[in-house]
Amino acid sequence: MLHRKSTKNNLMIKALAASVMTAAMVIPVATDNAQAAPVTKTTFKDVPKSHWAYESIKQVAEKGLVTGYEDGTYKPSAQVTRAEFATFLARVFDRNERATVSFNDVSNTHWAHEAIQEGLALGFIKAEDFSKNKFEPNKPMTRGEMSRWLANGLAHANADYGKAIEEMANSNLTLIPIPEFYKGGVDKKDLPYIGVALGTGLLSGYEDFTFKPNGNTTRAEVATILIRYMDTLKKVPSDFIGLQELREVANTGTNILTLTNFEKRRYSDTASWYRSTEKSAKKLNMSVEEYINMVYGEAFKLPVEGEAVGGFEDVLGKPYTLNNKRAVNTIERVIFVDTRGSQAKGIYKDMFFYTDQNPNSFNILNRNLYHVYSEYTTTPSQNTTLSSMYNGSVMGQVSSQVVNKVKVEQFGITSPRTTDGWYYEEVEKGVFKKITNDFFTKGKTVRYWAEQIESETTNDPISGRTDDGIRYYYEIIK
Repeated sequence: MLHRKSTKNNLMIKALAASVMTAAMVIPVATDNAQAAPVTKTTFKDVPKSHWAYESIKQVAEKGLVTGYEDGTYKPSAQVTRAEFATFLARVFDRNERATVSFNDVSNTHWAHEAIQEGLALGFIKAEDFSKNKFEPNKPMTRGEMSRWLANGLAHANADYGKAIEEMANSNLTLIPIPEFYKGGVDKKDLPYIGVALGTGLLSGYEDFTFKPNGNTTRAEVATILIRYMDTLKKVPSDFIGLQELREVANTGTNILTLTNFEKRRYSDTASWYRSTEKSAKKLNMSVEEYINMVYGEAFKLPVEGEAVGGFEDVLGKPYTLNNKRAVNTIERVIFVDTRGSQAKGIYKDMFFYTDQNPNSFNILNRNLYHVYSEYTTTPSQNTTLSSMYNGSVMGQVSSQVVNKVKVEQFGITSPRTTDGWYYEEVEKGVFKKITNDFFTKGKTVRYWAEQIESETTNDPISGRTDDGIRYYYEIIK
């Protein structure tokens, strides 16, 4: 656990003193020992009060985390370099630890040497992330790198953040809600760190929801990030619902327990169940074991008083044959978006939910409903449609709707184009042609997302089972 200074005043005094007594370490330089005159100003002539980041820049300058230039400017639109960001984070932590190893291109006289060595010692900078032992201090930070440094710093302060990183890094269920996840353009090794950055609110996507992992960050943007970072360091991972959702998905394939009021059903009065089962088996002249295998499946877990019936994590990737025999289906992930109120909630809302404001639309708000997005792998035994598979499933084990095409295009999500397998396409102005969609073709295995809704008020459970009897069962406890 990070041991912070005893008072905020002490931290501010030391930080300000450091900014006055040492060379300004926030400007990219061509030589190791080039320096700028110390600047103690907290307002800058190129950051007027009307600037969107004025308050953040003023605040971090007052805390001594950033400094300006000799000419009285801050250069808010300039890109932040590795050396600069190392300096910023080192000032946030303000620790005495220093690494014994160093980079080939950062000499002992480099203005950012001490900050970089502190970063290596604390672990927010990892030497193995850099090839040929070159730090390239003047290289602009990418958002992917920034996520990595920020998340590693949190892990130094609280080991549970490190556990969150490991959970997302080591799971094939991890789902990060950025278009680059499916479309590409992100190093998969960066995904856990981006997850922590998004889940804690340290970083966010752009208007088109892209994260732009290879994009850069300005000095103005960094000022706002540092403000958030200092606040985040005071909190634990469980304080962030978004991060908890990401962790639950990485561990279980769903965010149902974090985001919704559904709970796993637990067995009660198992003695009565066993008596009833014995009676039914006796009527058929069968042993209890034979009867259970016939009715529930060979993998059925015998009820134990107080234990959970089962969850999505128990059935992921396990086959379920539809009652109409049209396909064999497996559940891969189940993602919930809270649409009960006037605004959608949840870390995955922008990835999946789209409202067109049409009161008759499937994508509606304020109806005490959750929108549920399930990822399936399906192998049809004949040419079929999503609608036919939904009708042939028990208890909604196959979703009834396709994912909205806006989200399909934005995030690169795979989903059938229609529920019924056909649509009309305008081939020329005013002329439409009926197109048959062969998304579900006999013998062709396909992985896709589909959507359905679950009500919080009808008391309907969310349940299902696999071919071998493994079950999941969720309900809302009144």
